[in-house]
Formats: sequence, C-alpha cells, structure tokens
Amino acid sequence: MKVGIYNQFLLTMGGGERHMGMAAEVLAQAGHDVEVITHVPASIEKLSEKLNLDLRGVRIRTPPLLPFDQLAEMTAEYDLFINGSFMSVVPSTAPRSILLVLFPFPLDLTPIGRFKRRLARHLHRELLVPRYGAGFFGQQELGGSRYRWTAGKGQVLLETPWPGRRLPLRLVVGSFRPEDWGPVPLAVAVEGKILETVNLQTTPGDYVTIDFNVPGEMTTSGKVTLELRSPTYRPFELGGASGEPDDYREVGVAVARVMARHPRHYLYEALFERFVPELGRRLHGLPDERAMHYLETYDVICPISEFSNEWLERYWGMRGSILYPPVDVTAYAPRFPRRPIILGAGRFFEGSHNKKHDAMIRAFGQLVKEGLSGWELHLVGGSMPEARHQRYLEKCRRLARGLPVHFHVDAPFAVLKDLYETASIYWHATGYGENEAGNPIVFEHFGITPVEAMSGGCVPVLLGKGALPELIEVGVSGLLWRTMDEWKRQTLEVATDAALAERLRRGAIERSARFGETVFRDHLLEIVGRLGVPADVSASTSVLG
Repeated sequence: MKVGIYNQFLLTMGGGERHMGMAAEVLAQAGHDVEVITHVPASIEKLSEKLNLDLRGVRIRTPPLLPFDQLAEMTAEYDLFINGSFMSVVPSTAPRSILLVLFPFPLDLTPIGRFKRRLARHLHRELLVPRYGAGFFGQQELGGSRYRWTAGKGQVLLETPWPGRRLPLRLVVGSFRPEDWGPVPLAVAVEGKILETVNLQTTPGDYVTIDFNVPGEMTTSGKVTLELRSPTYRPFELGGASGEPDDYREVGVAVARVMARHPRHYLYEALFERFVPELGRRLHGLPDERAMHYLETYDVICPISEFSNEWLERYWGMRGSILYPPVDVTAYAPRFPRRPIILGAGRFFEGSHNKKHDAMIRAFGQLVKEGLSGWELHLVGGSMPEARHQRYLEKCRRLARGLPVHFHVDAPFAVLKDLYETASIYWHATGYGENEAGNPIVFEHFGITPVEAMSGGCVPVLLGKGALPELIEVGVSGLLWRTMDEWKRQTLEVATDAALAERLRRGAIERSARFGETVFRDHLLEIVGRLGVPADVSASTSVLG
C-alpha cells in the first residue's frame, strides 16, 4: 500500500516532526511504500540521524508549496494519506486519511461564535469587503504594507447588496520577478469570462492599479468570485521573493488590495483599516468556512493528548483517537547515586510557548534564599539567532547571576542524556502565569522532555496545567503544582525526603513506559487496521531483522 505522510515544517525537526517520522518508520516496517511529503529539500539520512529513527526505504517528496486546497489533488495518489503538519489542514482525496493534531486551530462553534460570523458576513456584504479564498497564501507584510501571493489562480469572493447592478472594482497588484523575465500576463475572470488583462512589469516594492467593472448580469446572485490568473514560479530558485532564499512556494502575483469603488467600501477602509485596524484584522480573520469541510475529509483525527482532545471538542465539535507521541524511553539508563541537581530542558526563545526559564530561575532563587543549599539548577536547550530570542537568553543569564545556575546552550545530546540519568528533580513550567481557558495553545500539548527525564530517573515536579497532568499519577510518579508556593514546597519535599524521592523516582520510570515507542507502534497499527489497512507481517519481520 502506498502511504503519503505530510509535514511542511519537516526541517524544524522538533517533537511534532518526530511524531510524524515515527509514523513513517512504523508503516515502512509494516511493509508499506512510504513517502514523506514536504516542500524543502531534505536528506532522509539526516532526518533519520537527527530524529533517531530508522527510515530505511522511506522516500522524501518535495512538491511546490501551494495553498492547501491545491495540494488536495496530490493526496489522491496515495492509498493512505497522513497529515502530520502543525495546523495545516490539507483536504484529503485519498481513500483513507488520518490527521495528526498537536493542537487544534480555533473554530468557535458556540452560539456567540456563530453570531459573530453572521454579523461579520453581514458587514462583508454591506461594506463590500473581499474574502480571499482558494489559490491564495496567507497575508504577509513588506515595508509596512500587507499583501497576499496567489498560486497561479487566486479566487476573491465579493458580496454585493445590489444584485444585478454593475460592480466597479479596483485591484492593486505587483510582480516581484526578475526584470529580465519581462512582463507577467495577468487575467481577471468571472464565471470563466475574462474581464481584464494586463501585462505586469516587475515592480519590486511597488504595485500597479487596475480598474474594471463586473457587468450587472454577473452580479444577479449577489455574489461575485474573481479569479486572478497568472503564471507561477518558485522564488528559491532565483534567490527568493522579497529577499527570502528559503521561499519554496509556487507563487504568481502579489495582491495588495481588492476593493469596490463605492462609498461604502471607502467607509470600511477608513474605519477598519485606518482608525481601528484591529477590527479589520478580526473581520479578515474569520475562520475559513472551508476548514470544517477539509476536516470532514479525514477518517480518523488523532490528537496527541487528552488536553488537545478536549480543545478539539470545544473548537471542532468532535473527539478524536488519542495517539501519544513516541518517546524513546529506552535511550536513558538511570544512574545512582543521584546528584543534587534540578533540571529544566527546552529551547531558549521568546514567545507565547516559551519554556519559562526565567520563572524557573526566580523560583530557584527564592528556594536558595529560603535555605536550600548544595543544589544546582541546570537549564539545557537550543538557542535561536533572532535578536528577540537572544535578548530573552541574556535576560535569563542576568537573572541567574550569583546563583548556582548552569546554562547548557546548544549542548550536544550527550550532555542532556547525562543530566537525565543523574539529576534528581525535573522541572517543567511551560504555561506558568498564563490563562489556560483564554489562551490554551501556550501550554504544553504533551511534554516529551518530562517523559524523557522520567525514564532517566528524574522526579517530575510539573505545572498542573495543559497536558502535563496526563504524564504522571500524583504522589506515585511525580508531583503537580499550580502556584509558586506549591512549586517551591513540593520541590523542597523531594529534595529533603529521600524515601519520597526514591518512591516517586521508581514510579516515574515505570510510568514513562506508557509513552514509549512500542506503545505508539501498536496503537498506530491498530488505528490503521481499523481503516482496513493490513500490515505485511513478512515485510515487517525482514526489515526489523
């Protein structure tokens, strides 16, 4: 059976990518013909090494990056299509399809949410506000202006409160191709009929205005769908669009504005674009009505935790089959005696989902001030080159001055492995100080590093929010806290009570096996089997040796 597994962020090689990669390994070893689909050239050997996977026989396919609706045709080439890309719902046309969900994007299905959408649609019609549909990439900013790339055929929907009347429109578009390519032909069509054509000269950072009319006989339904047609190219082949050499999309023209030449639309621009731009962003940021249809093309939806499943039910009105990420719990061998070390692991970056290293340093500093002696805090994680992330790392270093805090930035795996196997306590604080009900995405959706630390013999002392409570049994395999005082008190209990620490340590090691690769393998094959896809046992045996 031919299996396609999609992940557009493959080169980040994070936890979500290992989740997807392990699915590729399992299905390849079950005898299936597996392709990993991404858009940036990658090496299967490097991927195997980085993610510690056996991907022998797995191929990488790199089609152009297109809007999701235009990738649907590709999925029909597979007997089973698995989408393992974060918040990337490609509509599937394969006979069988599985969606792996790290965390669901919000679709407000509540009565209030439905009312907001009705109100917004009314404003779209009355103020002639365009909606960008199939064939468009997401909005970008350049030099203070916002624009969207088409992918060769971009559709724009306009509703008019005057069906049957002529609709005067204006397009503001640009071509950012090399000048020596010559002009780019752009055609504007409605219902298959071309209304306007223009040859766009290269206009880096500049745009061309095109005025035209949609005849009254084309507006009788009250809706008009413009189609902007142009040739496409892949910017990375030419050094990148707008200076981005890693742009692997297939793009057509840049569309800065689509507007009706009418006083109502001018009112919209004055109110929503100039005076209250946040309202304009909300109006354009309506949940895409196609999203629910795309979700319906999947036979099985697999969230990575009960926490993600709960929000999937709130956002999408459905529940999935939980498929916990595979953690290589066999890679770590607990060693004794344990060192008086508290360990925290996670990348050093600023942003909504950061690992709260600064909060860990503050908590540790207070413990030291209150009498904890002989203990060290070790923070391990990769760094990111952007200035704001470097400022965050420097802020953490400043907070740690004068304290027994050790930073292991961009440390090799051997350093992390040694700490997992010898440290006494593991801290995880992602989401601390955040509102779980109002902003759930900033919390831990699963928690791979806590499970790794547990398998290495660390006692987990974790924030009791997000998916972290699913990883342990309180008082048996770890402890949970919600406030700074609870955090400090529980840490002191483990640090000063050897019997408690040993009991929790044994429980943590045992508990970690519930999230191991063998459990993942069995559960995935069970899910695939329910779809009527048998494993080739003989092929599986030969590959595994």
